[in-house]
Order: sequence, then C-alpha cells, then structure tokens
Amino acid sequence: MATTDLTKLIIPPVFTQWVIDRLDDSNNLLKSGILTQNTGINLQAPGVTVEVPYIKAEKHLPMQWTDQEDKQSYSLGSGSMRGMKFYQTLTYSSTKLSRIISGAPTAEAIGQAMLDDWTAGDMKALLSLLKGIFGVPDIKDAKSIDMNEVSPTNSDFNSAGWLAARTLMGDKANVLTGIAVNSATEAMMTQEDLKDHGSQVSSQVAPYGTFHGMIITVDDQIPVDLSDPKKPKSTAYIFAQNAVSFNRDIISTDTDKDTLKKGGMSWVTQDSIGAMNVQGTALKQDWTPANYPYAKIEELTSPEAWEVPEGRSVRNIGVVSYTHTVDPIFAKGLIAAKKKADAAAAKETGDTTKVKQVQDSTGEKKSEV
Repeated sequence: MATTDLTKLIIPPVFTQWVIDRLDDSNNLLKSGILTQNTGINLQAPGVTVEVPYIKAEKHLPMQWTDQEDKQSYSLGSGSMRGMKFYQTLTYSSTKLSRIISGAPTAEAIGQAMLDDWTAGDMKALLSLLKGIFGVPDIKDAKSIDMNEVSPTNSDFNSAGWLAARTLMGDKANVLTGIAVNSATEAMMTQEDLKDHGSQVSSQVAPYGTFHGMIITVDDQIPVDLSDPKKPKSTAYIFAQNAVSFNRDIISTDTDKDTLKKGGMSWVTQDSIGAMNVQGTALKQDWTPANYPYAKIEELTSPEAWEVPEGRSVRNIGVVSYTHTVDPIFAKGLIAAKKKADAAAAKETGDTTKVKQVQDSTGEKKSEV
C-alpha cells in the first residue's frame, strides 16, 4: 500500500502562509479588537526587545486671542514603550502506520491543531500580561475593582458591578468595545439575561453575542479562584479598541522524517517570535528574564517587570479588571478541570506536600491540590 509522509503532504511556505491567514481569521481576540496587530514591529530585527512608539502631549487650555500679544505654541513629544520578544515553537508528529491504519487527513488535522495552539498561546500571553500589570500598585488602584471588597453582599457578576468597573475609564468609558470572560461568567450573563438583544455584530465576529455593545470573548484560561469554594471568584477584563499591541511572526515551517524510528515517523515544526504590550505600560528598563534572552510567558505575570512609562498616564490604559463571584453551579466544570490540572502539575513536579486525599461525591478517593 502506498503512503505519504508529512514531508510530502506539507509544502512548508504554503503551510506557513495558510496558518498565518487562518490565525487572522479565527483568532477571536483579534476579531474582537482586544488585540491590534502592530505591523510596524519588526520581530526579526536584532535584539530581544521591541519599542512601541507613542505620541505624548500635555493638555493645554486655549489661550485668549488678542492682537496685543503673541500666540503661544505647543509641541508634541514622543516616546516608546519597551516590550520583550518571546520565542515559541510547536511540533507535531505522526507515524506511517497510524496514517495507513486510520486513513485520517493528518496534514489537515495538524494544521488545525497548530491554529488552536497558537491562539491558546496568544490568550495565555495576554492573561500573563494582565496579571503582571494589574499587580503594579498604581495600575491596580486606578484600573481594577474587586466587588468582593466593595460590595460583598452583591458581588456576583451583574450590571451594577459592570457599571462600577466602567467608571474606572472615567470620561473615556465610551471607548470600551470588548469583554473577556470564562464560561462560568458567560453562563451567568446568559442566565441573568444581561446580553444584548438584536446585536448588530455578526455571529462570526461575536459568537457569544455582545454585552452593552461590547463583543464577548470566552476563554477558560481565565482562572477561577477557589479560596472560598462556595463563592468562586473570577475576573472579567474589559477592553478599549486597540488596548493591546500585538504581533506574531511565524518564522518558518520545517518538516523531517526518520524511516527507522517507530516504524517510520515524520514531523512538522513551526517556529515563531511574538511580542505583546498593553498600551500605556512598558517593561522596566532594568528588567531581564531569568534565562536571558529567552523570556518565558509566565515571567510576564510579575508586577516587578512593568511600569507606566514617563510621559504616560494611567488614565490612558485601555483595560480594566472586574473581579466578581460566580455561582458554583456554573463553575463546576472549571473547578474539576483546575483540580485535575493542579494534581497533574503536583505529580509532575513531585511536590507531594501539596497533594492531599479528598472525598468526591461518590466516595472515591482522588488526588487534589
């Protein structure tokens, strides 16, 4: 029986462009306007940091116009926000026998899997970024609200909480265009009939509908805080258009094969360079990743890495965070997934001090972190 390996199924330049085009079409963060592609950033230029330029101008009130004094002129300044490149790679493999036996369209399946993985990576980078900047005291005070502290008896996701979060944008609240939540919060929005009726946004752009005109993006990488299992907490992130500058450059697609390994194997690998910055924030000039020059996405969660650059105001940051509680009924799936992931992580690291025996509803013992 004749068979084809991945080195023949996949033409690297065509496959690379196909993935790039599909990422632009399928990434809900891009479609919602939360991320804006900064094509002015050359990720393949030398160096491990990028500089995102901006115009800075002080506010001046109009002066009186007379024919007795000269007009006063003002000038615009410029600056840049420092960001760190992150280098990522994806590799998929298949065996010759698996393709013969299954008859599955392997190349198509791998292409879709890579699309999903790059998109998930974008969301993880965004959440890491947000965790980092909202840990910076000035930004936390000005741009985040925790309804558990402000209104503990009315802390569920609701319109009052949203309006309180909206006020954090001040007179720029009208620029908010997107909201990112997990499935538990989205379920509460549906139950409470909070979504817009007769939305003018297409289902392709907003598959989960809109909320106060904002496109809803749902991703379960937005975590649930189980400090109090009876009142799980989560965070909704509310964005202005172009609030986050982003660029990802898939450098190449490479294929390889080994006719002896596991009866015949072939691989496809994609290498990528990315950069992401919340507009109005910057990496501190003296911050470097632990394994310089290779920054891990997880390192972006450190508040010590971020600052509001000179010449910029916290008011200009186009994202606010709204921490709320969710009904445990809607969080059950996320809670189960988190327990499983935490237990697996503890087992992998051998951190047995964090593993304990818990009793599930059926009386069967299992490991939980």
